[in-house]
Amino acid sequence: MAHRLCLKNPLGGPCPPDGYRWTDTTDGYVSHAWDYRTWVEQAEKHLRCNGREIPADLGEQMQEQLCLQLPPGWCDYDDPNRPRPSYTMEWNDIASGLQTFARWITGGCQFVAQSESNRRALICSRCYLNQQVSGCAACKRAVEEVIGSHATKYDFALKGCGVCRCMLRAKVHFPIETLDTETDKLQALYPDFCWLKKGGSNYGDPDPAIPD
Repeated sequence: MAHRLCLKNPLGGPCPPDGYRWTDTTDGYVSHAWDYRTWVEQAEKHLRCNGREIPADLGEQMQEQLCLQLPPGWCDYDDPNRPRPSYTMEWNDIASGLQTFARWITGGCQFVAQSESNRRALICSRCYLNQQVSGCAACKRAVEEVIGSHATKYDFALKGCGVCRCMLRAKVHFPIETLDTETDKLQALYPDFCWLKKGGSNYGDPDPAIPD
């Protein structure tokens, strides 16, 4: 059985980049702290206040989620060569975005049904890869122009995707065949609950796309 990713020295530090952070994928609650004990205690308090059971391995679960996002060297049982999320937009991300828009235009400029975009947005709002992405403010403004008045009930909680560096408030509206889901690197990074994870429980377009 493969070992679970874990911090090399959770109690003694040093503190990981940007602190200890964990997202409860059930409701989107984020525990963020600068020391390990406070980090876990905040998560325990959250579960307790919401009448939920505290898993015996909660700390280990939190470490594993954090380790999936950290640079090489921070965690035991980690593969230094595995794909990792990034929260900085680069030129290849811009090129990928242009390809996505080209596919969208070729496909008739369609958006998914409102019920589907809401479903996706809810999933993204509770994901630990839903983070602020820096870079290319002009690109973000262009995307805002494309989606226009399209919105979801969860826009307030949507940021950027750590897998593709996409603006999630826009991404959730595009047909799945328009998005770049084929790359093995991307598929390796999507959590099992992601609506873009092939073979996952939330994958697919349950509702048909509609023209803009």
